[in-house]
Order: sequence, then C-alpha cells, then structure tokens
Amino acid sequence: MKIRTGLSALLLSTLSLAVSAADLTIGDQRGNARAVMEAAGVLDGLDYQIQWREFPNAAPLLEALRAGHLDGGLVGEAPLTFAAAAGLEAKAIQAASYLGNALIISGNAGIASVADLNGKKIAAVKGSSGQALALNALARAGLKPSDVTFVNTTPSEATLALSNGSVDAVATWEPYVSFAVQQSGAKILADGKDYPSLNYLVAANTVLQGKRAELKDFAARLAQARIWGAAHPEPYAKAIASLLKLPQAVALGKVQREVNTPETDLAAVRALQQATIDLYQREGLIPRSFPADSVIEASFFTEQTP
Repeated sequence: MKIRTGLSALLLSTLSLAVSAADLTIGDQRGNARAVMEAAGVLDGLDYQIQWREFPNAAPLLEALRAGHLDGGLVGEAPLTFAAAAGLEAKAIQAASYLGNALIISGNAGIASVADLNGKKIAAVKGSSGQALALNALARAGLKPSDVTFVNTTPSEATLALSNGSVDAVATWEPYVSFAVQQSGAKILADGKDYPSLNYLVAANTVLQGKRAELKDFAARLAQARIWGAAHPEPYAKAIASLLKLPQAVALGKVQREVNTPETDLAAVRALQQATIDLYQREGLIPRSFPADSVIEASFFTEQTP
C-alpha cells in the first residue's frame, strides 16, 4: 500500500489557534518530536506549557498514558494496537509516514536474506513497530513466526544481544538502527522502505475534548516541524545529537532513514492501522481484531491534497 504524504502549507494557518492556559504533558521517545520542534523553532509563542517526558520506547510511554500521567505521546501504530487490545483508552490524532523500522543482522552473520532466518533468534520489543516489520518480512519470505524464536528485550538490550551473538537479528527502529550500523557494523536485512508504518501523536480519551484546542495547536506545530525537518536534515540531526547525546553521524543516519513526514490521507491511515491490527490478531499477539476507527480520532485529521 502506498502512503501519500501531504505537505500543504495549510497546516501553518492552524498555528494561530487560540488556546487556554492549560498545560500539555507529552511523552516522547528518543527525541521523536521534541528535537525537531525545537530545531524548527515552532515552540515559540505558546499560550500553554509543554511538559516533556522522555521514554526509551513506546511500552512504558503507553503505560504512563494509561495511568493518567500523560496527556499524549508519540508512538507507532503497532504499539498502540498492542496497548489498545489490552484496554488502553487513547486515540491517534495525527499521523506521519515512518520508514525508520528495520530488521538488522551482524555484519559477519552469514545471513543473506530474510528466508535465512529460519530457525534463528530475533530480538524485539513485544508488540513494537519493529516486531510488526519482522512479522511482515517473515511472511513475505514464506516463513511463519514459529519458524523463528522471538526474544523479548528492550531496544538497548537487543542491540547488545546482537553484538555479543546471543541473537541472530534485531527488529528495531531509529536511532538504534543507525547506531548499530555505524558503531557495530550491523547490516540492514529489511527496512521501512518495503514495510512502511505510521508514527502517531496519540492522546488519552479523557483529554480529547477538555484539551482539544491545545492538542490541535500542538499537532499543527509538530506537522510544521516535520516538514521543516525533512527539508533540513543536517540542522535537524544536530538537534537530535545534542538532545540525545548521539554522534552526529548516527543522528544524521536516523534523520535520513526514517523519513518522518505528515500523513493526512485518513483512508490510508485507516488501512495501514487495520492491517496491523489484523496482523497482530492473526499472529496471536492480541486476542481479537477490532476496527481501526476505535483508535483513530478522525475529527483531528485535516484532509489535504498531496
């Protein structure tokens, strides 16, 4: 499925929304949003405060959202699927096309294709976007999940396990992909160019109405920042490197690989979200399927002409 990207300048007109003096507490993952927003200068002139909370991956972020410690956060459609199936009450209010997931192997692994992973161990965060990519790649190669052994880890544990040889592959995302490639000589076996995903701004159902103006304003600023980041990879990478204490080359690799650009085609968002829901149900990661619209707040999406 082709995801269409809308880069309309109409986004900019929403930045002047009048909002009340209510704060937003936003969960971020490894500089997913904060770095590009700060670098793009879109956080100036806010009529509300943003409290940032940093998380290593989506699972603890979504748990904090469930517990009421966040108003919203940045996660992929796969971990949102996993959490929603477990009872999380939150919805996506903005989407970006994301290509930063990858299945990586050690540079000297002797593995030439995904089919060669038959009987091998793959480290992944359970329910993550990385695992979704791995499942799709295995299926395309004619393999079932039972043909491999998934090892549930954190992202940092996964790359360490690959380095010490305790697993044969890692299903992960940026900046872990670029870090492993540049620092450990890892190779990419499959990535988001063939298996695109979505990066969401999600909000707890409890604040969708009470903080609607603030959320819409924040989403518009984030979309503007993503457009700026795609056009200015080097200053964006510099901001990422500073915020996350990453080598500049790793940060630039992240920016260039993930292609994190606004997606406003609601039909495409629904289709990819439903495909992920059905994938996770089919492979036993969630007990039952559910409609994509139950995790998408369609009223927040602005239709644009690509």
